[in-house]
Amino acid sequence: MSSATGSKVISVKPLENKDARWINLVQIEYEGPDGKLRTWEAMQRTTRPKDSPVDAVTIVAIRIESAAVGPEVLLEKQFRPPAGAVVVEFPAGLMDAGETTDECAARELREETGYVGEIVPDVAGARPVFFGSPASSSSRTVVINVRVDLGRAENRNPTPQLEADEFIVPFWVPVKSLHAECRRLHDEGFAIDSKVGIFAEGIEVAKLCQPAL
Repeated sequence: MSSATGSKVISVKPLENKDARWINLVQIEYEGPDGKLRTWEAMQRTTRPKDSPVDAVTIVAIRIESAAVGPEVLLEKQFRPPAGAVVVEFPAGLMDAGETTDECAARELREETGYVGEIVPDVAGARPVFFGSPASSSSRTVVINVRVDLGRAENRNPTPQLEADEFIVPFWVPVKSLHAECRRLHDEGFAIDSKVGIFAEGIEVAKLCQPAL
């Protein structure tokens, strides 16, 4: 298993759009409710397939290994240069041309963690599209829930299929202690991805709302 630690930012410099591979900086002109024209600066991904409504998928993978521990959620540790730190995040990845969001989730889960999961169908209809940082980016994602059966032969010794420049460490956390674990990891110097943090805070709020819900 590769380590997520040991990386560091060496320098930061401006980047022109013509030299950018993944994102561009754009100026958006829009009309406000008062009829006046205004401008806004934003980041825009250049990699979204033309047939895709989103740039990426976010994967919430759950396993139940024992009744004593209860459900566990799969997280990753990965150095993220913009954060300048190792980030605790959900498995996720960019869409490839021609694939559905479910196919992307299954592919990314196996590539990043080695696990083979069962996609949980969205019975409410089309999955909602989420904007991760709508004040600064047009990037869109959907959340795919996945069950991981540890009894499957592929999951007994999961082997990630990482690219040469990827250093990802997957790990499981009991859902009931996720909030406390995020606090502990934060205090140790890890950065917590907002999606993981909000997920954990949501679980705590649900506890506070019992038995009203």
